[in-house]
Amino acid sequence: MSTDAFLSIAVRMGRTIVGRLLPGTDLIGGLEAVCDEHGIRYAAINSAYGSLGTATFKCLHQPDDPEEAAILTPQTIDHRVEFLAGQGLVCDDGASARVTHLHGAISDATGRVLGGHFEPSLNPVYNNLDFVLTELLGARLTRRWESETNTVEMLVSPLEDE
Repeated sequence: MSTDAFLSIAVRMGRTIVGRLLPGTDLIGGLEAVCDEHGIRYAAINSAYGSLGTATFKCLHQPDDPEEAAILTPQTIDHRVEFLAGQGLVCDDGASARVTHLHGAISDATGRVLGGHFEPSLNPVYNNLDFVLTELLGARLTRRWESETNTVEMLVSPLEDE
């Protein structure tokens, strides 16, 4: 691992977009479509809450053996849930495709709370999903495979063309 304790870059805040995803819209696809509509390349998902018809996300599973690497395990809830809170970043893949990294928490009818990394194309809005996005200027946010952690991680770098 690197001896640096962090990777960071100063950014400028651009526009703030407030809105609602409508029923049937995919959670991540909808947030990315909002960015496309407003010409936003990189964004912070500051707040997201509402309801989902079904939920698919990955939870971190830590094996009993501390020498084994933790893995993300898919979870699917096949009924309506409340989406209690979500936050993340709208990034790119190093080429031209968007990669949105969204963590969130849900609750079911019993009040049980679960959460993790939400998956694209698998989380349809039930009746509403309200959100606040903030445009990030002056930095490129790239999600890419990192051999040190054996996972997909974010790389931040200066972006001079804004």
